[in-house]
Amino acid sequence: MLRTLLALALVTLLVGGCGPGADRATARAVTERFFAALGSGDGARACAELGQDTRSKLESQEQKPCREAITGLGLKSAPIAHVDIDIVKAFVRFSNGDAAFLDEGEQGWELSAVGCKRQGTPNEHPYDCDVED
Repeated sequence: MLRTLLALALVTLLVGGCGPGADRATARAVTERFFAALGSGDGARACAELGQDTRSKLESQEQKPCREAITGLGLKSAPIAHVDIDIVKAFVRFSNGDAAFLDEGEQGWELSAVGCKRQGTPNEHPYDCDVED
């Protein structure tokens, strides 16, 4: 009985940090690191928070390396108001109404769309993003 309780306690400790709360915190941290890097003009660090497909699409659209393209877009930060997690997707809403989207990849949470502004009604075309995969 004691062995079973100890094993159950160990499993609870190991899995405890893997719930939606931990995912929300990690998605928030990725988004904050991205905007902090942009704020300091560090395009390479900002691009490190983007998913590979997003980086590739940005470079293709702007015809520049990601580190140059991302700093030229004029993306602005605002305080994060809310983070939603849906299994391997995350939605970050800022206090100014803008949004960012993340995907959980092999390396963890990565930004897949930033600079997103609400367009029309949610059922039609909810967001138009400056950078997206």
